[in-house]
Amino acid sequence: MSDRLSDSSDEALGRRLAAELPRHAAPARLRAAIVEAAGPRPRRAPWLAPALSAVATALVLVLAFLPMLPRIVPADPTERLVRVVVAEHTRALMWGARRPEVIPAALPWLTQESGIGLSRVFAGDDRLILVGAEPVYLDGRRGVALHYRDGDGRLLTYTVLPAPGLPLPERRRVQVERWKPALLHDGGFSAWVWKHGDLACFLIADLVSEAELDRFKDYFARVRASTEPVPAQ
Repeated sequence: MSDRLSDSSDEALGRRLAAELPRHAAPARLRAAIVEAAGPRPRRAPWLAPALSAVATALVLVLAFLPMLPRIVPADPTERLVRVVVAEHTRALMWGARRPEVIPAALPWLTQESGIGLSRVFAGDDRLILVGAEPVYLDGRRGVALHYRDGDGRLLTYTVLPAPGLPLPERRRVQVERWKPALLHDGGFSAWVWKHGDLACFLIADLVSEAELDRFKDYFARVRASTEPVPAQ
């Protein structure tokens, strides 16, 4: 008997609450969120993953080959010639000299092939080692290139080309002992540029930071003091 009375009172209380308590409609955003969460998840298109992979691969290739794309040619003639010499240095850095001749035995042959003689030449010391010399043909000019390595294995290239009338940018000149060569930069490399009469001389290395400038000055002074190029007679 008591159980039936309890059930009746619970039902009566439920009807009373349902009739008397106020009701509020759920916000539209809440209903939409519940419906979206309860519905099936959309399936990713089967072609999407391969497409994304192809795009990523193409991006990697673009980034890899971007440095190899042709760059805008500088208007300044000295900067243009520096770019050509730096490109030859990069080739030697990657592939080595085409024909690394030994100095001084090869000097007569180098003079004949390059049109440039070396009355004196820096043959290396405890800081720089001469690893070879070769004739070069750059920007329509015959010249000679000498390759050195320092104690860290870094390659330096000393190049001489005929360049009568080639101007040196005064704003780029740097005092190094008793000389004042121009210091230029191109493609992650630095270049000392100076003149011997109608001959233009370049010393190229990947010493580009301020902290490495003193070392690069020292290398320049060693090569400059002991090397004297002259036009072949």
